[in-house]
Amino acid sequence: MSIIKSEDSSKWINALVAIAALLSGFVVTRFANQLGVWFDLEAKIPNFSLVSQGLGFVMGVVVFVAVLKNIKSSTYLQDVYNELLKVVWPAKDATLKMTMGLVVALVVVAGIFVFVDFIFKKILSFVY
Repeated sequence: MSIIKSEDSSKWINALVAIAALLSGFVVTRFANQLGVWFDLEAKIPNFSLVSQGLGFVMGVVVFVAVLKNIKSSTYLQDVYNELLKVVWPAKDATLKMTMGLVVALVVVAGIFVFVDFIFKKILSFVY
């Protein structure tokens, strides 16, 4: 059973673009705040934190609108969504078995490395 359906494409694509817009707005806000610290803009610009947050908000809105209004990006995101519908996800039992097998294999390999490291330490302790 899949959590995504073909009729929900616009909802998922809009959510993805909104998350990207929020992330870009957050990055711009943090960058503006860092510039404020570096160049002491808090003292030079009144309400600098409000200005930096407004700049981040505007950048987020610009990214959201630019991605959704661009025909190439909208087509690309729709194609990606259609390919995602074709993915056959493994069952819960298969995923659990593969995960447990991977954990056991990692423990065995880590044990081998610990053993080899211990042997080399003992050999080097006799040499030095």
